[in-house]
Amino acid sequence: MTTDTLASEEWWNEYRTVVNADPEMKLHGRDAFDDDFLIGIGEEHFLVEMQSGEVQDVRTPGLDDAWSFGVVGPREAWEEFVSEVPQPHHNEVFASFYRTAVKGEEGYFDLVGNHKAIFQNFRPFQRALDLMRTAHNGGQPRTEGSTRPTEVSNEPIDGQYVTVDLEGVDHRIYYEAAGPEDGIPLLCQHTAGCNNQQWRHVLNDDEITEHFRVIAYDLPRHGKSVPPSGESWWTEQYDLTGERFAETIVSIADALDLEDPVFIGSSMGGTITLELADWYPERFRALIGLEVGLFTPGFYIQWLDHPHVNANDVNSHATWGLMAPHGPEWARRETLYLYEQGANGVLKGDLHYYSADHDYSDSADDIDAEQVRMYLLNGEYDYLTNPDDAREAADAIGEGATAHEMKATGHFPMSERPELFRAYLKPVLEDIRGVRDDPLPDVLAPEDFGVEANK
Repeated sequence: MTTDTLASEEWWNEYRTVVNADPEMKLHGRDAFDDDFLIGIGEEHFLVEMQSGEVQDVRTPGLDDAWSFGVVGPREAWEEFVSEVPQPHHNEVFASFYRTAVKGEEGYFDLVGNHKAIFQNFRPFQRALDLMRTAHNGGQPRTEGSTRPTEVSNEPIDGQYVTVDLEGVDHRIYYEAAGPEDGIPLLCQHTAGCNNQQWRHVLNDDEITEHFRVIAYDLPRHGKSVPPSGESWWTEQYDLTGERFAETIVSIADALDLEDPVFIGSSMGGTITLELADWYPERFRALIGLEVGLFTPGFYIQWLDHPHVNANDVNSHATWGLMAPHGPEWARRETLYLYEQGANGVLKGDLHYYSADHDYSDSADDIDAEQVRMYLLNGEYDYLTNPDDAREAADAIGEGATAHEMKATGHFPMSERPELFRAYLKPVLEDIRGVRDDPLPDVLAPEDFGVEANK
């Protein structure tokens, strides 16, 4: 099919066939997805009748019809959405909605109706929308990149615990390390609500570990790091702040006796590079911020920890639209899976720092990046912090901070595009080591590193 058939009767018949045959819809939508939803394509509106996760009918809604929620947007946005490889921020409805609701931009989608019902049906609704693209491009699911490449056994990674004192309270912190003991420490911070498994491909890269001691830790309450040892932590609201976050990172580096480490983090781990450069510039050799923004609003929302919503489904599947749609499916699925392991309330607590506490909109010039080199790298498909946000931050900080756009990747580059990300990271590490003659390019593209864009 081609885009000129979008929303025709034939198109919707093909869509119904695709949805009703989809194994994911059978697995996750059959028992509970009974909410009819509305699709608005320009001036046309379509009611999709659902029963037990199957499309019963698609028709123009009448005056007596009821529906729970819907998605509306200009026809051009839908045509881009269903294309085989959509442009950034048109690849997923919630990605597009963020550009409308938070950024105030035109040409994207809007969500209508009962938002609570959307989040109650988050996984099957998101899948039902994705299958519009499948129906539009021949009706067969994409299988390229669905199998994880063969990996080495007996990986050269050591896992250990260290006790870290934070404000007089002991915290049992888990970390994994690879590389020579006398290598340059590369301290790796995971994204909000996740854990250090996001960095396993970097830990296993022998070109990186030839010169660097890679250390990936779990923050308290994340992964294998248990909550604090203090009394009644379970009765306390967990809301991370920049002050506590930065203190934790520095305390972990101190507890591990790391001398002049390089710090790298993504998402909240990228934005915290601004606080680290501002408050602790003398503690680090360099700071690598992935998916950085001066201000990152909009994600500290109630549905991430709500008794009427399956937080596990929402938290994990919220990652889907943040990733490049043409990346290897096994890696994107694994990224999503890692988020399914988080404890309730932890992601929301992290996002208190990310979307409520962190704001350098008017104070970036307080940072002196000439004291500690800053590399800001944002993915092309990251709708929260796109490459322009990195450029804005670098310009606001000034001398010592540079911005670099990472093509064909999104918000979780180290886990969603592991091969491509490591190709992008290595010249940065060479620059930090002082063995690179050429300046880092402003735009990092797959073809410049011998990596295919869809692998």
